Amino acid sequence: MNTSTLSRPKTMGQTAPPAPDDAPVARDAAPVAPDSAPAKGGARAVGWLLNIAAGLGMPLVGVIGFATSYSTLERFADSHGFSPALAPWFPVGVDASTIALLALDLVMVRKGTPWPLLRLAAHAMTLVTVLLNASDGLKKSAGQSIWAGLLADPLWALSHAVMPLLFVLGVEAARRLLIHAARIEEGTATDSIPLHRWALAPFKTPKLYRRMRLAAVRSYPEMVAREQALAGYRVWLTQELGGDLSKASETQMLPITMAPHGYTVEESLALPAKWEAEAAERDRLEAERVRVEAERQREQAKADRIAAITDEGDIAEAEFATEARTGTAQAQAEAAKARAEHNRTAAERQSRQEAEALESAEAATARRRAAEETAEAERLELAAARDRDEAARMNAIAQRREQDTQREAKDQAAVRRRTVDDAKAAAESELEAARLRAELRQVEAAAEAADDYLRLSPRERNARRVARMLLVEHPHGIPADQIDPERVPSAMIQDRLSVGRTVAGELRQEAMLLLHQGYAVKAAQEAAYEPQH
Repeated sequence: MNTSTLSRPKTMGQTAPPAPDDAPVARDAAPVAPDSAPAKGGARAVGWLLNIAAGLGMPLVGVIGFATSYSTLERFADSHGFSPALAPWFPVGVDASTIALLALDLVMVRKGTPWPLLRLAAHAMTLVTVLLNASDGLKKSAGQSIWAGLLADPLWALSHAVMPLLFVLGVEAARRLLIHAARIEEGTATDSIPLHRWALAPFKTPKLYRRMRLAAVRSYPEMVAREQALAGYRVWLTQELGGDLSKASETQMLPITMAPHGYTVEESLALPAKWEAEAAERDRLEAERVRVEAERQREQAKADRIAAITDEGDIAEAEFATEARTGTAQAQAEAAKARAEHNRTAAERQSRQEAEALESAEAATARRRAAEETAEAERLELAAARDRDEAARMNAIAQRREQDTQREAKDQAAVRRRTVDDAKAAAESELEAARLRAELRQVEAAAEAADDYLRLSPRERNARRVARMLLVEHPHGIPADQIDPERVPSAMIQDRLSVGRTVAGELRQEAMLLLHQGYAVKAAQEAAYEPQH
């Protein structure tokens, strides 16, 4: 073994190793003979001759077999109770049924739905035909039972049975040829393992046959090439690992492991890279899915946050308005209560003063108590005043907020009104522009009609068209000496009239001359329809 050729790197994406020295290679093949082309031509001619012989011989055999079978079966039917009118049709029915069953079997095979019962029925009808032919011949020669007659004169029976057998053999050969051609056309034709391999390798050939069928390999040479490549890889890997194949990793053993599953050495060695690519693609798709989901959740969270802030603002505004109205009512109630308390305190103070005038002994105590009550009342009055001020301030704030809300609503209504007015104005402008375009089309059509009536040349028509283009680009009623020809560029004239740049300039000059001469669309129309003297 040449170790230099077997030294290969142990990488994931390594290709198939080179074949061992004892494997067949192209350089060991025999040189091509100089007369190979004539030999191929001769083989092709022999093939054509064989096809012609088969194409002419088998129908001839079939016709002869049908004719001999017909006469024999007709005699059989006539001698076994068939009427003279039906006896000639009996052989037709027997032989035609055989042909029809075989033809239907071929049709179903080509459609991919074979039914073995049809073929068995055809063979049964063939056997019936052979037995009927043989029995007719035996009765003619021996006059006794079929098996006794067969033993007495087997050649006579064989002479009556050989033609139907040949006919059936020809049909079976045609069936096999058609099935093989259909499989080749569909790509399902499968080579069979040669008989010499079964004889020379009786124990290994069944394993080869099993792997060939399980891997759906239809070519026997391809399967042999796979086996050679796998054997070469095993030898190379053993050499790489120093003669101990047990040291091989799972990746290095992939060709040997995957061979029973129909993988070649190259396909097996490419599997890790394929798996890594598929895993990377799955990771990429998963990352993309996670990113899209995160983006969706972020957008949803943002929308929820905006909705929550809007709801909180609406709630706070409603609470503030309610509190402002409630605070105003409470402030008013507190003020009324404070006034009632003040009045009550004043009344009590007055009654105490009157009592103090009558009871001098308790005057000092009463005055002190009155002073304390007065101070307390003033304190309560001051607190009530502060509450009133706070309520008034809150009411003012609420009124300002309500005014701001009303002002914003008015501003929004004004914006909506302006939007509606702008849309209405735009619609009116568009309507006016459409009306002007319609008028322009009417004027243009009238001008074209006038030009047609005057039987102007194409050059004169184009000059008048340019003049009308100049009139459209200027205000109505403008003098001719104030018309600017550059308002209608040469490019516009070229595009409208499909003329060259030079002709466009000349047409614009002629149009300006017409305008200076007093050309107008309405005047041109009236002049066109005046009676000619």
